[in-house]
Amino acid sequence: MKASIIIPSYNAKERLYLNLTALNCQSYDGDDVEVVVIDNGSTDNTIEMLKCFELKYPMKIIRIEKNRGIAYGRNEGILSAEGEILIFHDSDMIASKDYLKQHIDAHIKPNQVVCGLFWRRIFTYYYKNFTYDQVANFEKIREKFGLHRLSLYWDAYPLIEEESIKDEDLWEYSFDLDFGFINDLKEIVKQFGRNFTDYYLPWRFFITNNVSVEKQKVMDVGMFDTNIVRYGYEDYDLGVRLYKSGCNFVMADYILSLHQEHPANYRSDDLIVNINFMCDKYNNIYFIDVPLVCMSDNLGLDRDSLNGIVKDIYQLIPNNEYHDILQIFLDVLQVIRKRLFSPLEDNGKPVFLSFINKLDYYIKKILIIEEKEGVNYFIKELSALLKQAFDIDFERLLKANRKEKGGSYE
Repeated sequence: MKASIIIPSYNAKERLYLNLTALNCQSYDGDDVEVVVIDNGSTDNTIEMLKCFELKYPMKIIRIEKNRGIAYGRNEGILSAEGEILIFHDSDMIASKDYLKQHIDAHIKPNQVVCGLFWRRIFTYYYKNFTYDQVANFEKIREKFGLHRLSLYWDAYPLIEEESIKDEDLWEYSFDLDFGFINDLKEIVKQFGRNFTDYYLPWRFFITNNVSVEKQKVMDVGMFDTNIVRYGYEDYDLGVRLYKSGCNFVMADYILSLHQEHPANYRSDDLIVNINFMCDKYNNIYFIDVPLVCMSDNLGLDRDSLNGIVKDIYQLIPNNEYHDILQIFLDVLQVIRKRLFSPLEDNGKPVFLSFINKLDYYIKKILIIEEKEGVNYFIKELSALLKQAFDIDFERLLKANRKEKGGSYE
């Protein structure tokens, strides 16, 4: 079997139906593809719809009686999948006609993680419990295409016809998600290209509504982490492990799929819970980039600074002599994180005392690293972290010692 399309679904019957309709319109006619749909404890008769749906590809239906999180559901699909390539395609998605063919063709080389375009949106149904921003976006579309006023819609009111999927007319109704995180990723692609040349955080593009990877690679790194049950970050988590294992990430933004807008399914504290989980899980110098990305907004890091810091970290890691400096960087970063998101776990005092007791050593060590390695982004951020966490003006101390020593720190 060449490929398995993995589709987890929870109470999304009407959107899943359109998803499968689009798969029936795929240009790929090979008999070496399967679709694996995981009904993740739905209560909206999803399973009955699936049993009646006639799909052009073989379809496996997995029913999980109790929703144990999307990571668990995807893992059940992975274990059942027979394809060499896994294509992750959420229930809310509508694939373009060449979607499947393009994903398969992109794996002509081994060891690839193929990231399709994931920020395109469409309203296929109108829901009464849309957020304010979703209603505002819908109003823009409604005015542009002459749709009815909001007062005329009931909940889950259909806005497009099946024929528009077959003809691909619906693409003119689609729009890019206007969100800071998404806009930043777009700029990264412009700056570093589809192959992410000199970009050290491509795992940020591992978004599981449009991404593909060899099944064996996913199995090798342990599949999705089922401890992540809140909204989001289970894809980041797998992406991190795939990247660290040596997979090559490519941005295939020509592989198109539309995300159908639906009511928000996250809680207000999901972000904090997930950040704390990721920072605790990856509290290791070989994974400093993970808590650094999680904290980047709070630290005021732009994309160039963030990438520069991570590049410097990768430069330092191979040398065991620098590991204590990397460890203090991580420890101070975690102090700031806990103060912001988990204040009851504040460990600032022992980290502060450990640093102050060896202050002269750390100053000398940083100056040696600066002389030998450069790594200016890393040193600048370490100084900023120490200032934020402990009000230590480390930059001033470094400057004073540079003048005093006059150049050589061996």
